[in-house]
Amino acid sequence: MEFARALVAVVALVVGVPLAIIGLALIGPAGWIVAAVVLPLATLGTILWVGRARPGDGEPPDPPV
Repeated sequence: MEFARALVAVVALVVGVPLAIIGLALIGPAGWIVAAVVLPLATLGTILWVGRARPGDGEPPDPPV
């Protein structure tokens, strides 16, 4: 289930981000600034949030019983 959610997110980003950049560029200079500054920072923040440490990361798996 995790893989399916990740795949949907990646496909949405691959399609959505370029469309967002084009749409913002059509707005004019304010859109250019958003496309050049805000979108990359939002993308970086999303990558860092998705890749954050979670409880249990780095712990060895439980031995079989």
